[in-house]
Amino acid sequence: MRRLAILAAALALTSTPAHAQTAPGLDDPEANVVEALVVSARLPGPAWWRISDGDTTIYMLGVLQALPKGQAWDTGVLEHRLDGAFAVILPPEGKAGIGDLPAALALRGKLKSKEPLEASAGGLAAKLAKARATLGKGPDAYEGWSPLGAGIMMAGDYRKSVRLETAEPERTIGRLARKHGVKARPAATYKAMPLIRTAVREHSREAGLICLEGVLDEVNAGPEAARAAARAWARGDVRGAIAGPRNFQRCLLALPGMADLERKGTADEVAALSAAMRTPGHAVAVYGVRSLVARGGVLDQMRARGFEVSTPGE
Repeated sequence: MRRLAILAAALALTSTPAHAQTAPGLDDPEANVVEALVVSARLPGPAWWRISDGDTTIYMLGVLQALPKGQAWDTGVLEHRLDGAFAVILPPEGKAGIGDLPAALALRGKLKSKEPLEASAGGLAAKLAKARATLGKGPDAYEGWSPLGAGIMMAGDYRKSVRLETAEPERTIGRLARKHGVKARPAATYKAMPLIRTAVREHSREAGLICLEGVLDEVNAGPEAARAAARAWARGDVRGAIAGPRNFQRCLLALPGMADLERKGTADEVAALSAAMRTPGHAVAVYGVRSLVARGGVLDQMRARGFEVSTPGE
């Protein structure tokens, strides 16, 4: 689930995906993976898992939360499995409407600060200077923002600079579902504003600094690690796909309610999949690849419910 995209959209800002390395001590539901599920694909393209019982099969595609612009991937297996599917189950999503705009603008104001950013950033001044230079920004860039606000703004600039598309690969999946006449629906829909209000109003100074440092580390590391993860994903290399940087994950997990939102998204996905298993035939489902293979994640929970789970190598 694109938690940062939910936050940023309602604040009229841009975002970067939540990729990999969290700070020690943070509540990270995806910290550990089930090694038996981390298996490279035998079929062309990205990796698929299979959930089945006596008369129903759900083909589960693990995805990244963004792809570099122009990243190609083989959609042949997807199109084959869309033929005759009774549904496409997409990840849970957050919704914010036009009526939320005044509240979003008010919250945006709470991300402002009269304190110079270098002063509020404390020991991050050197990282901040390097990140500004990397992004081609002047020394006054991001002034007037709190650490959290500066982190969100910088994340958007980083996404633009490395041409990451947060709509992919889900946009392509939705287009192909329509082509095959299959209805695509999210596993759940959440109202974004209550989540955003809690994250912005109740976040601590420490959380803001964790957020800013996560973005700085992502920017300063350069785009190659994320691009390598995308290439690995496209060829079905699960271990390579989940090895991408997760620095910005520190920010998300430090914000109030976000670790619980992660768990709720997984629980709602499991509920949607379990409900779909009552319909004979086959369906296609899509979820974040690391969330699929995490200990206590979607596939772990589906197996615990008694369903058969097959790996991409089978």
